[in-house]
Formats: sequence, C-alpha cells, structure tokens
Amino acid sequence: MRHGRVTKATNEPAAATRILVVGGGYVGMYTALRLQRRLRRRLGGAARSAHAPQPGEALAPGVTITVLDPDPYMTYQPFLPEAAAGSISPRHVVVPLRRVLPHCQIVVGEARSIDHERRVAHVSTLATAEADAARAAQAGPGRRVEPQTVELPYTELVLAPGSVSRTLPVPGLAEHGIGFKTVEEAIGLRNHVLEQLDIASSTRDPAVRDAALTFVFVGGGYAGVEALAELEDMARHACRSYHNVAAEDLRFLLVEASDRILPEVGEEMGGYALRELRARNIDVRLGTRLDSCENRIAALSDGSRHPTRTLVWTAGVKPHPLLARTGLPLTSRGRLRCDAALRVEGVPHAWAAGDAAAVPDLSAVPDPPTAEAGTETAPQTGQQRGLETGRETGPERSPETGAGTGPEREPGKGRGTGRRTTAAQASSGGAELPLCAPNAQHAVRQARRLADNLVAVLDGREPTPYRHAHAGSVASLGLHKGVAHVYGRKLKGYPAWFMHRAYHLSRVPTFNRKARVLAEWVLSGLFEREIVSLGSLEHPRAEFELAAGGVPRPDKD
Repeated sequence: MRHGRVTKATNEPAAATRILVVGGGYVGMYTALRLQRRLRRRLGGAARSAHAPQPGEALAPGVTITVLDPDPYMTYQPFLPEAAAGSISPRHVVVPLRRVLPHCQIVVGEARSIDHERRVAHVSTLATAEADAARAAQAGPGRRVEPQTVELPYTELVLAPGSVSRTLPVPGLAEHGIGFKTVEEAIGLRNHVLEQLDIASSTRDPAVRDAALTFVFVGGGYAGVEALAELEDMARHACRSYHNVAAEDLRFLLVEASDRILPEVGEEMGGYALRELRARNIDVRLGTRLDSCENRIAALSDGSRHPTRTLVWTAGVKPHPLLARTGLPLTSRGRLRCDAALRVEGVPHAWAAGDAAAVPDLSAVPDPPTAEAGTETAPQTGQQRGLETGRETGPERSPETGAGTGPEREPGKGRGTGRRTTAAQASSGGAELPLCAPNAQHAVRQARRLADNLVAVLDGREPTPYRHAHAGSVASLGLHKGVAHVYGRKLKGYPAWFMHRAYHLSRVPTFNRKARVLAEWVLSGLFEREIVSLGSLEHPRAEFELAAGGVPRPDKD
C-alpha cells in the first residue's frame, strides 16, 4: 500500500486516511471544502460505490477529514470594515463551519503542538479548558497548573492557521490599543467609536472632549485604510444626530511609516487614495512612527503628541505561533518551507498554504541581471481572498518602525527589490525563485491546489505545482469610494467601489450569506445607517450582578 492506496486486488478496505486541517479560516475552510467534494464517495469509511463491487475489485480507502479551529466559524474578513460601519450585520460576516462542511468533523479547539513523527496533534478544547480552570481553583493562588491536552491522530497534516497581529513593544500599546482582525474586534471598535461620541456630547471638559473625538489608526495598508475610511463615514453620519457634536469636530489621524499608503494598488492609485483621504480632512502622516501611547497620548516620531481614547493598530501580521511548535522547517520569517506542490519541504505527509506557507512563485518573471534573484516578498496584513482587497493583505510592518514600511528588506540590501534571498529553487535549472506573497490572491488558489494535490497523492498520482499570476487589487475608501488596479486597468471612485462590492459578494461562501448581505446593502441604500452602540454586550451579566447585590464588572475603559 502506497499513501493509503490498495495495490493488490482485494475486497478488503484499506486503512482509513485521517486528514487533519489545522485552521478553519479562509484557507482551511476552502481546503476542507474542496477535499470534501473530491473525496465525498470515500468519507466516513469504505468507498460508497454506485454499483456493487465486482470480484477482485479494490475498494478505495475510507477518509476522515477533521477541521481544528478555536472558532466554529470562518470570518470573511473583507467585510469587517463594513460590519464595523454598520452596513452589514456581524452575523453575516461569519460562515458556520458545520453547515458548510457537513461531511467533515469540526473540532473547536487549539493545537498546542504537533508531533509529526508520531502523527498526532496535541489539542486543547473547551472541555480541557474547563478542567484546567477547576484544577487551578483547587491548587490555590500562586500555583501554576499545566494545561491538559488531548491527542488528535492524523495521517495527512494540512497546516493553515493563518497569521496573527504583529505587535511591537510600544509603551502603552497593550493597554490602550485596539486590533482589527476579528469580527469581535470590528464590532467592539464600532461600539467604542459611538461611545466616544456620547462621551464628547455629555462633557464640558474640553480635554476629555478632544481626546474622545480624536481617532488614531496606525498602518496604511488595506486593513488600516479601509477601517479608517468606513468608520470615518459612519462617525460623520452619526454626528447628525448629536446637537453639540459636528462632523468638523472629529479628527481622524492615519500614521504610516513608509512614504505612501496602499502600495498594492500602485503608485498612481495610492496617490489618489491619499488625496481622497486628505480631502475628507483626514490627517495622514507618512514617514511617521508611533513611539508611545502611554496615558492615552499618541506620541509620534515627528514630535507631535495627540491625546486620544481610540488607537487602532493595523500595522502588520506575523506567522501563527503554532508553526514554531511543529518541529517542521521554517524560514527566517517563521513561515513553513514548502515546495511548489505545497508540501512541507522534506517532510512527507505535511502540507501548508496561505500565510503559513513560503511557496516558490513559479509565475514570477526573472529579475534583470542587476536585480537580486531568489527572494521572498514580505508578509502582508490580513488574508483577503481572491483579488487583494483588504483585511488580510497589505505590507508587513517593520519591527523597527511600528507602522507600515512596505516590503521588509534584508540589512544591507537596497530598495530596488524589497525582497530577500531564499532557498527556493526552480525545478528547471536550479535557479532561485521568489516566494509567493502571503496575500489573499495566492491563499485562496493555493487552498484549491493543495486539496487537489492531496487527493492526487492519495490516489497514487503526482501532484501539480502551484502557479498563479497576479490579477490585481481593489480597496474601498468608504461608501461609494474606492480604488482598483485590475489586469492593468485603473479605476477609482464609484466604479472601483462597485467592483469591490460585486467581487466580494461573489466570493462570500454560501448562497445564504450572499442573499443576506445583498439584502442589507439594498436596505442600507433606502434607510439611514444604524448608530446604536451595544457596548453592554461585552459585559452581559453586569446588570444582573448589580440586581443580585453584587459588584458589576467595571468597564476597562
């Protein structure tokens, strides 16, 4: 038997193949969805044949697909800015994994480590977390309790845990910063912004009022620009309902360490986006870093200080910490070394795609003789899928700056390539190749290719190398405003915004979500935006605790 395939004529089923997909985000979900469709006749045991097996006919091995993720849903991150602005309900930004993957086993938990030699993942689940809490209470204060894990065996491993926010040791950032990578953060930020308008409307202290109406966003990639643009639209509209807060009182500040914003859409479209934001009285500081935000004061590298109660951090991502606990080969940036077929380099039965994988870019055009060959493009913020469109794309933030810098460079190398040397080799002549950038465009296509290659290997066939050329980029700048650079064509304003919405409506999984999102867009065009803040959702038991005679949990703000 090779790769779980029967090699001799027999009616006895081969040993079952257990595929473990670590990560239920866009890459993990689409990989599992593709596997579910391609292997549907084999799922759950021996092959389900449309006809009775003939004498001597071999039965295909049974397959079990397990998806492991801390959340039982996939977040469609391109819609996070619109969810934060109230254009889309938060429930319609997420897709339940159990509904989309009915033939897969969904395990809500987190992989603590991977023992690939034994083919087991050490997993903590909600049940083990409850047991750990009980043991910690019994052990008493000051005593550390080792978390319990369960072993999840597998035959084939697919790693797609995505990325996490890259935070820097900026004083005060951990205490006062707000991220923008999950639906919880997006809705929390919406409630927070509306709450600041309430604070400004109800105080006579000019210092408190100014701090409440000052909103600082760090990072000029897709995540930062789209979040700022949508929330500025929402806040400006909400000011119409306040008798003593005008849109002119709002102050939005975008801090970017590089010399431009949205580098993925090109210099011309990035320049247009910059002019569009500044025309809306948004203060864009290029070539500027955040040095501190202690005591709710944003201190910038240009010497300016801005008292603020809102600091949104969208300055880059980094590979998921799990990758360092797998024992698999990593690049210096912490991504898994993979070949062009999306297999982990030199490790059988291990696959990776998306932000976690460093995959040779076979479609890359060879650099000129004076350029540096064999390079890795820097990771980008967010993981938007399809066209590069927002939440999970954008240049990674430099550890030295704390804000967007564009592609990171190796020490001593010039600005010409924005890449670094890697060990990826072209199969043809042994020449080094660039690596695919960890953006949406590659991730969604890598998920499909990975699933097809895994099925091919299970069937004893050779996998196909991944190859995809750049398609383009689109970004929203708020309601009816956007920029796009797709297949060489440049669009701006309403056409780019319409393309942004139409593309993502076609890409959001399930017809159910498509219909609901479209209905909400239609209704939002007929009625005004909702400006209700539901900040109490963060502490749902506070009212009951107070009624029961207890002390309600204080608001951290």
